[in-house]
Amino acid sequence: MAKAHVTLEAWGPLGQGSKELFSEPLLNDLAKKYGKDVGQIILRFEHQEGVIVFPKSVHEARIKSNKDIFDFELTSDEMDAIRALDRNGKGMHNPDAPGVEDMLLNAFDVHAND
Repeated sequence: MAKAHVTLEAWGPLGQGSKELFSEPLLNDLAKKYGKDVGQIILRFEHQEGVIVFPKSVHEARIKSNKDIFDFELTSDEMDAIRALDRNGKGMHNPDAPGVEDMLLNAFDVHAND
């Protein structure tokens, strides 16, 4: 997608609060290591992956927490470990999977202003 100058956006970057995701041992271990919560680990991972995230909340404390992800960085080993959790589950579109990039770029006129 980068070669087409397209940046991915995540409008549900926290998996809609999936209990399975938030109870994932690796994410909980990283949260303890960095003094963060699991949501912050997920948002930091996505940020480091170059994804623009749009976390939603109506709670002031959660809104503040969601933006408190810029004072730490996950290591490349930690990033790889999180990537390995990918199950290509519901609502997931892997832009790196064969054919997906072409499908997305052809489905939307991403170069309309060229």
